[in-house]
Parts: sequence; structure tokens; C-alpha cells
Amino acid sequence: MRPGAGARPAGTGRRLALALVALAGLPSCSAAPAPRAAEPVVQVTGMADLVLPFDAYKPTAGHRALLADAHAGLLAQCMRRHGFTVSPPPADATKIARTDPGNSRRYGVADPEHARRYGYHLAPSDPAGPAWHDKLSPAARHRLYDSSGRPGCMSEASAMIAGGAPKADWRWLALQDSRSLDEAATQPAVTEATERWRACMERAGLRYPTPEAAVADRRWRLEKAAITAGEKRTASADTACKWSSGLVAAWFAADAALQRVVIAAEPERFAMLRANLRHRLSRASAVTDR
Repeated sequence: MRPGAGARPAGTGRRLALALVALAGLPSCSAAPAPRAAEPVVQVTGMADLVLPFDAYKPTAGHRALLADAHAGLLAQCMRRHGFTVSPPPADATKIARTDPGNSRRYGVADPEHARRYGYHLAPSDPAGPAWHDKLSPAARHRLYDSSGRPGCMSEASAMIAGGAPKADWRWLALQDSRSLDEAATQPAVTEATERWRACMERAGLRYPTPEAAVADRRWRLEKAAITAGEKRTASADTACKWSSGLVAAWFAADAALQRVVIAAEPERFAMLRANLRHRLSRASAVTDR
């Protein structure tokens, strides 16, 4: 499928949408309205410029590390009260950022350096060893998780951080985040830029109808760790063509315009999202500063 058909390139910001849902909220089916005719010109010349309006309301990697550390500390305290000693590892904001590429892959692979090193693959993460809770005794695991109708220490710690926080609909934000990306893909400026991208790729000897098709090429074997030289060359050409054709800039501009309209139309929802996050960060800071 092509962007004009509302398709989404592989490796986009879906992970962040899932993370937002995990922060809790209720579903909503209200669609993002079309952008107003007059929108500010968005200048996009590199990856650092891909900052969307919704980003101001989402937890950063640093925020997520702070929340995770506070949760771990409260969890450990709870377990000690029940006679168990646990040591969850500290959260690493850098690792969190690596596992969630965010806007850097929202419009497909767009970072030239990433394409040169990893092709269409995600950057490799540290080898995953056994999770700390997998090593616990059955009795400790029973106390850690919900059981026998009583909240376990995992839930208790979460409740302590969220306690008293203003209600916020994170699921709704995740839905709007996804919709703005897909609806932006249907804008004429984006479909026209896609045609320029295709012509650019053909000049490089690569025939793909859309950026999605380039990512989905079965030769790349994205489920495997190995990255071929051909994949790197194709991803590098793809990325260069995305920028030279104006596809990244056009898609981002349309995406940002849609998000600004949603924010203007729903000030109370966004105020609650911001208040909810601030409350939880404040409580997390109080825990980690003890």
C-alpha cells in the first residue's frame, strides 16, 4: 500500500502508542478533524526537527526511567514488608530511548546514519538475560503479582505512584497519535512527495512502488539479526530519497497540522494529560529522592 492509501510504514511510532495505552486510559472513537486552511510553515531539515505537538504531552525516556525507578523502589519496600528481598535493576533512559525509536521511524527509516549502519533493522539492544523476577521463589512471585483476590506488590507500587492523579485518557491520545499519522499520509502534498521518492529510487536502480514496499522486501529478513550490505545500500538510498523528495518534510507537516487541530479542539483532555503526568512524576521524584 502507499501512503495515499492510509498505510503506515513498518517501524513507525506504534511502540510509543502502545506505551501510551499502557499508561492507562479509556478508549475513544473521536477522529482527528481535518487541518485548518492556514497552518504555520514547518521547517524540517533533519531528525532533530521531528518534534510533534503531541510530544509535549507524552513521557520522555527520562520520565519513563524516573517512573520505573520509583516503581521499583516502592515494589522493593512492599516485598520487604512481606519478608522478601528483591533488587529490580535501575532503569536506563538511554536504553529506553534505544528500544523506542519514536519519531525517528514514524515515517519509515529516515535517519541516514541509522540506515548506513543497520539498514531497515532496529538498532540492536543489549542481550536480554533472565528477568529479575524470573529468579524469585514461587512464594515471592505469589506476593509480587496479584493473587487470591489481593493486590500484589507490583500493583500496589503502581497505585502508590498514580494515587490522587487527575484522570487522563492516555488510550485516547494513543488513538489520535495513530490517526494523525495515517490521515496525514492521505494529504496531496504527501502523495505527491511519494511519487518523487519513487522516481528518485528508480534513478538509483531500485524499483519499489512505495517506501512500505522497500521495507517489506523479504530479502531483508528483519526477524533475523544479520544485516546484508544490500539492505544497507537500499535503506541508505531510501532515506536519501525521502529527504530529497521532501517526503519526510511533507508527511511531518501534515501530521503536525492535524495534531495542532486536535489539541485546539480538546483543551480539557490535554490539560488533564499534562496534569496526570506531572502528578505521577512529582510522586516518583519524592520516592527516588528519599
